[in-house]
Amino acid sequence: MKRFLPLIMFTVLVVAFRVVGSLFPESFPNFQPLGALFFCGALMAKDWRAWAAPLAAWLVTYPIPAFIAGNQAFMNPETLIVTALAFAATFFLGKSMTDKGIATTIAGSVVAALVFHLITNGVAWITSPLYPKNLNGLVQSLWTGPVGSPIPSWVFLRNMAASNLIFTAVFLSARFTLPRFSTAFRSSEAR
Repeated sequence: MKRFLPLIMFTVLVVAFRVVGSLFPESFPNFQPLGALFFCGALMAKDWRAWAAPLAAWLVTYPIPAFIAGNQAFMNPETLIVTALAFAATFFLGKSMTDKGIATTIAGSVVAALVFHLITNGVAWITSPLYPKNLNGLVQSLWTGPVGSPIPSWVFLRNMAASNLIFTAVFLSARFTLPRFSTAFRSSEAR
């Protein structure tokens, strides 16, 4: 059981933030640990778990906003693909931060939020008829969002940057302060 405690804690954390974000979309849009999980997964795990754990957490929690808030836009296959590509970019940015200092890694988590925002909102600008296909439309997509939107796009960027910063710091501190469960598990088996 101790061996799976970190995985259980991270799963509960991801689900809790997806539920809270869905219940209060105006208060917590895009404030969730998923970006930091993809970013830090690439930093901390060296094998298939580096991408499998964040991917599983995302796929399990992906439909939560659709069920809780009735936001069916999340269930659109194009949205799913673009979000997956943005998380892949986040993952590979995290991979490029391996063996960097803590300050660089923390700054990288904020850059990952910016890259995610540029990819998702850039594709929205290209594909959505709500945005003019010129520089003003791109700025609108990246900063204000569609006309009549109750939440401007910059709020999503701000919240993702803040959550990446906070959760990356939490994941990094857990990495350095928590005992290695696999080592502790093996030593208890030997007794």
